[in-house]
Amino acid sequence: MKNIKILFLSACTFASFISFAQEDINVGDSTALDNAKAIDFYNAGIEIFNTKDYTNAILKFDSALTVSPDYEKAYFNRGSAKFQLKEYNSAITDFDKSIELNPDSTEAYYLRGRAHQELKNDTAALKDFNAAIKMDNTHAQAYYYRGGYSFLASKYKDAVIDYDKAIENKSDYAYAYNDRGSAKRQLKDLAGAIEDYKKAIALDNSLPFFYNNLGSAYRNNKQFDEAITNYTKAISLKDDYYIAYNNRGFAKHEKGAYQEAIKDYDDALRLRASYVYAYNNRAASKYKLKDYDGAVKDCNKAILLNDTYAAAYLNRGIAQEMLRQQDKACEDWNKAASLGLQNGKSFVQQSCN
Repeated sequence: MKNIKILFLSACTFASFISFAQEDINVGDSTALDNAKAIDFYNAGIEIFNTKDYTNAILKFDSALTVSPDYEKAYFNRGSAKFQLKEYNSAITDFDKSIELNPDSTEAYYLRGRAHQELKNDTAALKDFNAAIKMDNTHAQAYYYRGGYSFLASKYKDAVIDYDKAIENKSDYAYAYNDRGSAKRQLKDLAGAIEDYKKAIALDNSLPFFYNNLGSAYRNNKQFDEAITNYTKAISLKDDYYIAYNNRGFAKHEKGAYQEAIKDYDDALRLRASYVYAYNNRAASKYKLKDYDGAVKDCNKAILLNDTYAAAYLNRGIAQEMLRQQDKACEDWNKAASLGLQNGKSFVQQSCN
């Protein structure tokens, strides 16, 4: 039976902030006195920022910029505070000014890239990550996020190269190990993926999707017991993790434990009634138990939720054939074929007039 394999690309938010030493000031100069006021406001803003009171930190940076309108560090840190408050457009405006005043500000390029990324301005984000890396070829986070774009573009080898650089420059970068593992899974390097997921877990064992991903790598490698163990760990960390229930059910199905698989699909659907993949997968397990009517009903539900879900048409056709409903079976296989599923075409050629 055709099942959907689910891959996760995780992302974490990293914002690097810089503290600056005060400049020497000649207090006999009126300009210097204004600078001193600006620096006082700025330093107060930094102290407040470090307490995560970003709104009041912004007010202090505002005051610094009122006194000293070209205070680049205040623009950068005000942008950083706005980023933390998810005021991404306003943050970008501040990073623009920071870069105008200091074109070598690696962190301003990086954080502006992150703000663009949050706004789905992917071209602008990638341009900024490239600029940050060009200025600082040890910038682990910029490599990490650029690697994510390569992954999403199915350029998995390029993604691995960027994750390599991220890890080279930040050896405890758990997310980079996890995502490199996902890229290696796509490249069919299951042994490499398993090792990367294990390393990610060794660095941070609190994240359920690390265990879920390790479980999927083991499942793809036909190590079903290991897969089940890791899915179970994911569920223990997040008891409403419906995706892990579905994936554990998938591993149990492939192991031949169809009744146990159905229990996991039941739990997945209890937690997310619209989870189309669990209906299709439960249909596959019911088919193996010769519950053909039940398989058809689950495929019906999957198709009701997603009428372009080719695998559900294919599987419903297979179950209908066992119920001696050949015309309906052929209709479903033709539909699966029209949606691009090669197996649908094969069934039509083999079993339909």
